[in-house]
Amino acid sequence: MDVECSQLLPQVCKILTDNRQLVSDDSCLEKLLDWFKCVINTAPAEQVLGENQCIVRLLQQVVCVGDAEPHLISFAMRLVGIFAAQKGGFQYLMNEGIVQGMLECVCSDHVWKDASVRSGWIQGLHSMVQNRLAINVFSNSGAVDIMLNLQTDSSLFVASAAKELVAYILFSSVKMELDNPKGNSIDKWPDLAQRIFAHLEKSLGSGISSSVTQSIKTLIAVFRSCTDEVAVIIWSHVAILIKGLLDAKSVNSMHHLEDLLLAVARFPVFSKLDSDLWHLIKMALKNLNLFQANSLALGIMKIKHCPHEILLQAASVLFYPLDCILRSSATQRNTSGLLDELACDHAAVENLMAVKSSCATLLCQCLSHVKELCLMDSLPIHVPDGFVLRSVLIILQFCIDQAAPASQAGSRFSKFLIGSLRVQRTALDTIGALSNWPICSESLVETYKILSAYLDYPDTHPTVLKKALQASVKWLQVSSSAGDTYWTYSQKFLQDLIPVLMKRLCSPSWEIRDSTLEFLTHLTNVFNVTEHDRFKQVFTFSGIPRLVLDLLKDPESYVRASAVSCMGQIICDIQYNSSLADEEDGITSETTKMQDIVPILINILSQDTEGFPRRAVVSVFRDWLKNGHLQHMEDSQQLLTDILEIAIGDLDWEVKMNALDLASVFVSQTFAVCGQQSCPYTVELMNKESLQTMSEVIQKCNQIGLLYFLLDTLGDCDRPVALKSCDILISVKSKMCEGLSASDSLTSELHGAEWLECALRDWKKSSSSKGEVQEINRVLDILKKVNLDNIKCCLSKSSDHIHKTPQSLLQDIMASAETAEENEADCY
Repeated sequence: MDVECSQLLPQVCKILTDNRQLVSDDSCLEKLLDWFKCVINTAPAEQVLGENQCIVRLLQQVVCVGDAEPHLISFAMRLVGIFAAQKGGFQYLMNEGIVQGMLECVCSDHVWKDASVRSGWIQGLHSMVQNRLAINVFSNSGAVDIMLNLQTDSSLFVASAAKELVAYILFSSVKMELDNPKGNSIDKWPDLAQRIFAHLEKSLGSGISSSVTQSIKTLIAVFRSCTDEVAVIIWSHVAILIKGLLDAKSVNSMHHLEDLLLAVARFPVFSKLDSDLWHLIKMALKNLNLFQANSLALGIMKIKHCPHEILLQAASVLFYPLDCILRSSATQRNTSGLLDELACDHAAVENLMAVKSSCATLLCQCLSHVKELCLMDSLPIHVPDGFVLRSVLIILQFCIDQAAPASQAGSRFSKFLIGSLRVQRTALDTIGALSNWPICSESLVETYKILSAYLDYPDTHPTVLKKALQASVKWLQVSSSAGDTYWTYSQKFLQDLIPVLMKRLCSPSWEIRDSTLEFLTHLTNVFNVTEHDRFKQVFTFSGIPRLVLDLLKDPESYVRASAVSCMGQIICDIQYNSSLADEEDGITSETTKMQDIVPILINILSQDTEGFPRRAVVSVFRDWLKNGHLQHMEDSQQLLTDILEIAIGDLDWEVKMNALDLASVFVSQTFAVCGQQSCPYTVELMNKESLQTMSEVIQKCNQIGLLYFLLDTLGDCDRPVALKSCDILISVKSKMCEGLSASDSLTSELHGAEWLECALRDWKKSSSSKGEVQEINRVLDILKKVNLDNIKCCLSKSSDHIHKTPQSLLQDIMASAETAEENEADCY
């Protein structure tokens, strides 16, 4: 501990225990705890306590007496835990009677009622029992019963913390006996572990909902951290109780039961089918309510060593709601459902599906689970993917009243699902994910048909339309990557889609216009290869580029930004990846020639009042530069100069960050002409062989104002901007100065940010009267003399790092107490 802190600490401890000088800012106490954690990481806890008796007096007065403000008692208990986590600190506090006072929990009733005190007590104990000595002392105290009772505390935070503490102590106490060959049964466990486990068994069989739930949660925490050996022992004792809960079919009692079963099933030791665990899981799939059973089924599908028979039953539970949908719309010719054999409670499912609210909720849960399965690398069993896709498509048809019900249930579903935004959004997300599974021509055609219906449906909600567009992109990506096999279907879908997109670009809803522009941007990315020039020809001459150009003036800034990104992508993909750049057409040439678009984008960058479009403009220029498109410009150097000059005065820090990205691309590309290895943000050295080339490169950087831009942004008020600029300059400086003689490349004195600010100010004043060679020499001189490493070190620290020092924290506590005392006044 620093000398300054040691001198301030006694007065701070005195303030904390003085009821007349309350510290109202609890964040100060949290920071104190963090500081003490750092202190005992550098010095033994007993040494810190011995050298700072004021801490011991504070803990004795607050913890052992227990008559203080709740927030202070909570702080003191957590502080005891921090010091007692080390054996030396624990023994020291034991000798002072502080540990005993905490375990006896001497707080008065009115203080203990405060949840923060109970929470602080639990957190303190959790830290304390990290050493075996503390567990032994704890087991012989009355704190065990208090801890067990807090599992059902009225405060969810306290109950949750108590559950974690019970699980930790149970496993820790058992772990101490693992080396004992006699510890292979609960009867051989330590007394504390037996006592805790007996309480859990009693709670599981109590029939009291809150006790059962908390006991299940504690067991889940135990199973998630214990070993195979302990898991087998515990499960052998609780399995019969779990079976009783399943037999009772009490909804409240079985809360979180699926999580417990999955926590146990993760152990390979239970992989055999004859294990009673799988028998209980089969019971749970039938006896749990359908929402819980569906979650359990999804978890089972993710277990690698699960028996095949259980996987089939889980699939039956998981897909049965979709099977109901499929059967409800099946024709006489095709009456089959999803699964050949169903092993779930059909009546329970159909009862839920017969009520509008539960039907929508169940379908959304089922669809979300199917989406998770789609994202898995592999499935443990074969899933009838074609039927799953067909079921989801029928749900989407029901939602817009385009399905043909073949039964009374189908008519009911149709009424339930029409206009359900929640089901539509979830189903469209699932359709997009289903593109990860194998596709065939029939499924592709059917999917495109439904997506077209949603995209063209006049009453489609903006959020639903966005989901439909996103799903369309995914299916187009899959069909495009499959080669020419499915291109005919995709081409037909896109041709039919173009009029719809044009209509959506003119929608009165800005969300729809924005989503459509985002879709077009992704679309041009999907078809960015020459094999699809036929699509580009239809797309380019459709009039869509003209509409995108018009949306650059949209009243909504989000739309303008999306239009900028879209137009930038259109120009890249169409003008430079196809022969359409040579086509002459009035509208086409106006919208696809870069030289005609650049002035519009520069005007947006300099004039738009919102940040989003300006950020998009710089990003477009960066991408053009990165992909080599700016080289087609007649005066690309002037363009880059204009971009940097405008960006340097922009008030939006993200515009500057994007401009720095552009600068880094330029640096990497420009210095690469030296013929040496190059990576982003670096420039190669000036050696004798490449000196002339390097001089030209530096001259080119200076001509567009790159070096001044980097030096100026180094002093930006936004730290991310300054830090990024500093990283680029450090690399530039090291490469430019390397290879020079020591007298040329090094300077005896390096300067900081204030010197740099003055140097830039002088440079700017005299720049007009100096020649280009003098300009380059000036900037190189500045680079040599500025201490970039020191500037980066300062920038890497938080803006309030000076105020986060321990001395500052202690001074703040003292100052706040003094202020509180000064503000005390008689109201008269």
